[in-house]
Amino acid sequence: MLALPLLGWAMLSAGGFPVQMTPALQLPPIAPVDPLLYAWLRWLHGSLAFALFALVLLHIAAALYHAWVRRDGVFSAMAGRGRSPREE
Repeated sequence: MLALPLLGWAMLSAGGFPVQMTPALQLPPIAPVDPLLYAWLRWLHGSLAFALFALVLLHIAAALYHAWVRRDGVFSAMAGRGRSPREE
């Protein structure tokens, strides 16, 4: 989660694009302008974004598995609605 914004910033810097946060705040480039570096960082940024999205989906699936299949109280404990199975 921390690497994605930094990779995006470096990717845009390598592509020669300005990173405008607000109308008054433009971030300085953190990478030299280089088309090959831009292409590599773009691939890396996209791959890590996909991996993060897959990890979020996996966590949602695990939570639903505990809630609907196992019904073991883990989901309730995570949601703050009950005690964890170890406390019982």
